[in-house]
Amino acid sequence: MNARKRRTARTDFVTRYFLRRLAQAQREGARSRASRPYSLALAEAITLFVLMPGIAVFCIAACVCLRAPAQLVYQAHGQSPLGAVLLLTFALVMLGHLWFTRRLRAFRQDLSAAQDFDTEEDRQIAFWQKLLVTVICGVAAPLATLMMVMNP
Repeated sequence: MNARKRRTARTDFVTRYFLRRLAQAQREGARSRASRPYSLALAEAITLFVLMPGIAVFCIAACVCLRAPAQLVYQAHGQSPLGAVLLLTFALVMLGHLWFTRRLRAFRQDLSAAQDFDTEEDRQIAFWQKLLVTVICGVAAPLATLMMVMNP
């Protein structure tokens, strides 16, 4: 096991996911030359680890708000909550971007770090991570909220 593999093997799961997606984006980008691999991998990491859990939190908040008496919700918001949801989504994207950019900055110049994660096993791991987070946060949480709201 070489030094780079040992160094990246000790990184956290967010960094490993990012490196897996960076390796895939580099491979696909080499064929198309249409986009920057680092930006694509960063956007996907932000989506998976910030926005998708944000959807689950929004669903829980919606369930709590919709089960509350109408007067309480109106007093708390006064307006449509769509503006608040859009503002919170924007804030989540900005916070995720700041946090992950600082955290993953070293890989912007060192594109060779992702080469260790360019295997079929790593592609499968990234696929399953993405699928599980999407199903739990993007499908199960909204459906559970809908079921709770529909069945008082």
